[in-house]
Amino acid sequence: MRKAIYSAVIALIFCSSVFTVNAQSDISEIFKAGDADLNTVANGYLKPAGNSFSAGLGTNWYNTAEVHKPFGFDLTFGAGVVLAPTEDQTFRIDGLTNLKPSVAGATVAPTFVGSGDGQKLDLLLNQPQYLSTGAPNPLWNNGTGKMLITSFTTPGSISKFIPTASAQMTIGLPFINDVTVRFVPTVEYSGFKISMWGVGIKHNFKQWIPVVKALPFDAAMMLSYSKFDLKYAFPTSSQIKPNMLVGSSFTYTPTTTEYSTQGMNINADALMANIIVSKKLLFFTPYVGFGVTKTNFTLKMEGNYPVLGNPIMEEKTIGGTKYMVPKVDAAGKPYVEIKDMTDPINIQSSEVMPNATVGFRLKLLFILTFHAQYTMQKYPTASAGFGIAIR
Repeated sequence: MRKAIYSAVIALIFCSSVFTVNAQSDISEIFKAGDADLNTVANGYLKPAGNSFSAGLGTNWYNTAEVHKPFGFDLTFGAGVVLAPTEDQTFRIDGLTNLKPSVAGATVAPTFVGSGDGQKLDLLLNQPQYLSTGAPNPLWNNGTGKMLITSFTTPGSISKFIPTASAQMTIGLPFINDVTVRFVPTVEYSGFKISMWGVGIKHNFKQWIPVVKALPFDAAMMLSYSKFDLKYAFPTSSQIKPNMLVGSSFTYTPTTTEYSTQGMNINADALMANIIVSKKLLFFTPYVGFGVTKTNFTLKMEGNYPVLGNPIMEEKTIGGTKYMVPKVDAAGKPYVEIKDMTDPINIQSSEVMPNATVGFRLKLLFILTFHAQYTMQKYPTASAGFGIAIR
């Protein structure tokens, strides 16, 4: 039993770690977007993955409408995948402030849960025709008055499927019927700090309805809440530094800012209410559920981060006329501003999703069970699990 619980905790950590490490490594390039477009690109790319992850917390809570007798119990382990809807697999890139698609006509890029490679974007900023040396500005872009600060490709997709995992214990109590608990104490592992808990109540309402209570099926209502918290401190090799943002055509004034505080904080929760109906047929129990799930998701990039700003300008008199022109170093490279931002990305999202669940439960070898189900909602989820049950 102890090994089974340990394995479930490790599975949860693994699923969460994959999600977080991929998210961190793939948004590093986003800091080239500049302060005006940084949060827009980050939200467009990451929010669908967060919504998918939160939706997974609200599923796999039940596998029958039948409730336990007082002090009966079961221990259940589950795993599943959440599929993002089609509209969440891309985000728009044609309405950004300073970023413009490199490919003419490009309007969308894939999200974390999309498919394909990212889109190349150019960071263009207004700028004059001459450099501070008085020489024509080679970056004036053929008279368009825009300076190409940098080009980068938005992160490519990771997976349309976001994994979920759960371990829960249910005990039967008088009057309330079933109380289910999910709990993972705070676990620290390879830079991660993870905790998760949840509680659910299932009540047999059929017993209170005359005539209906004698019909040969089970019916119950269930309410559950689950919460997930994760902190991740970036290792030195993954920290974002100014030299990662500035290309060979530019220079910058080194900062004294400490970037070792960089990390990621993810919080997700789900509140689920369902009415469940099931029918036991020997060892086979099909069931359906109908209800609603409300989810919340927050992702914060915490600590100090460098972000590309504007070219550094200075006043220069050229031909008797004063111009504000880019400042350049001894090699003629224009200076670009590095802005230090604290906690620069804050993604928040919530969803309210009506849902319908269909599934079945098999009783195997006296007290062993297996179940599989599919929840139809905005972020559909397929899940399965096994358990030990004494009802």
